Amino acid sequence: MVAYASLDDLRMRLDIGNGEKDDILGQVLDAASRQIDGWTARTFVAESGVRILTAEHDGEVQLGDDLLSVTSLATDDAGDRSYSTAWDAIDYELVEPAPYSVIYVAPFGRRMFPRGRNRVRVEGMWGYSLTPPAPIVEATLLLASRLYTRKDAPFGVTGSAEHGELQTLPGMDPDVKQLIQPYRRFGMVVM
Repeated sequence: MVAYASLDDLRMRLDIGNGEKDDILGQVLDAASRQIDGWTARTFVAESGVRILTAEHDGEVQLGDDLLSVTSLATDDAGDRSYSTAWDAIDYELVEPAPYSVIYVAPFGRRMFPRGRNRVRVEGMWGYSLTPPAPIVEATLLLASRLYTRKDAPFGVTGSAEHGELQTLPGMDPDVKQLIQPYRRFGMVVM
């Protein structure tokens, strides 16, 4: 998987020289990106791939993952997992703006989705967008910075007892939460 922010941006944010601690910084960028995936129930870069899906109704398939475009759509009408019935673009619709969450049968199309488990095969570009939106990049940098500096806050406590400034770290940075909130898939995750 791809990190949602660059190593250069994180180095600049943390004021760390070029090439210093790149392994650790790469790890925290990856961890921050995957944590954002978990909180939002989606990924923010495009990746080509295939999904095998189940149609709950004849007229639509709920995708589960964000879809940017369809390369091919085929159904397993015989129930033998052959996916031998290829659909033309006139047979289905992607209605809402991308990313798409549902594929619908076109009103004047020649096909219907077969009922039964794993009877629809969709190949396409999956993900929220081709590149991460700016708020997701910023949330990644904030979270990665926090993860990197966590080594300086044992047991989640920051500050100094000498100066009477002990604080505990909150569960989620409120700025990160505010940045990712518009991108969350509701009903999919708990924050």
